[in-house]
Amino acid sequence: MLKTLQTSSNLVRSARALSASPVTVPSGRGGRSSTNGHTVTIFGATGRMGRYLVNSLGQLGTQIIIPHRCDPYSAQYLKLSSDLGQQHTIYTPDFNDEAALEECVKYSDVVVNLTGSHRPRLHHSFLDSNVTLTHRIAQACKNVGTPCFIHMSHINADYNSPSRYLKTKALSEEVVLHELPNSAIIVRAADCFHAYDDFSHYLSRINARKRLIMKGRMHIYKNGEYTYKQPVYGPDVMRAITSIITTPDQDRERLYQFIGPKVYSLHELMQAITDITFRMYKPRSNPIRHLIEGEIIRNENYLRYQVTSDTPVHGLPGLEDVGVKPTVFEEQAFSWLRSYRSFWQTWDPLDGQKSNIYNNSMGTGENF
Repeated sequence: MLKTLQTSSNLVRSARALSASPVTVPSGRGGRSSTNGHTVTIFGATGRMGRYLVNSLGQLGTQIIIPHRCDPYSAQYLKLSSDLGQQHTIYTPDFNDEAALEECVKYSDVVVNLTGSHRPRLHHSFLDSNVTLTHRIAQACKNVGTPCFIHMSHINADYNSPSRYLKTKALSEEVVLHELPNSAIIVRAADCFHAYDDFSHYLSRINARKRLIMKGRMHIYKNGEYTYKQPVYGPDVMRAITSIITTPDQDRERLYQFIGPKVYSLHELMQAITDITFRMYKPRSNPIRHLIEGEIIRNENYLRYQVTSDTPVHGLPGLEDVGVKPTVFEEQAFSWLRSYRSFWQTWDPLDGQKSNIYNNSMGTGENF
């Protein structure tokens, strides 16, 4: 009897040891209700881009760990992306706690860092959000021996950029490569457009908020003729990161560059947006306005989206190299930019012709 109890105790201890092992055994036929053998920790999953990565990994049967410091209900909607038991949310209110960070990453074979802030917060500066937090996560991965760390950066990350966001993104790359020189993968993406982005909504908002009396006249840096953008679809970037995760380590590159299929001048991009929003667009370059926004108050959105051009590096692997077909801006932007139409232009007329609200004395868009 005693021998039987000892054997049972050993089996229990063995089962617990297996459950604590960072290795996940693949099982099932593939897909959402299977296990593909990867355990991935995603920092920043509750942000604007994180939902796309969680959904993409969940469809493949990936075990996902989501540390968060927000209200637990704010991360609850992500549960729908994975099968029952495949996703674990960990409330981590203090990311200064090294032991808590190590607990979040020690069971994972891949850690993805999507953290970062597009603007300074009350208690967190750009340096805190984009560099210090990244450094702590990289140190935790180094301490537990994480084999793969994927860091999301920006294509225009540069120490000499006028944008503080892009400066700190360049610093974040440096600290990641310093802590994890052999396991770090840097993903540099252009400005991403999707339903929850800052990029397309900012450009639409600065045009749509003008009163009708302005007749579409608005300040654009140098009339948009000297700034060039190559925006990329956010879900495409997340699908590409999913492809990197499922690729064997020996076939992974250490630096990726994800850009859109089409190069726009800022003027052409604004025309594409106003074709969707049915707003008038007449660019005006105002040196005084540029001095105020670019030099005095240093508006981050203005510096990033109007002043800074995308500078891709030739020869780096991109979306098509990881099996993702890039999406053109006009194919997807309609679904969220149509909300910037005036209330009488929310739906197209039956004849397919958009109404001219500016020359209509009644202001209704109807033809009399």
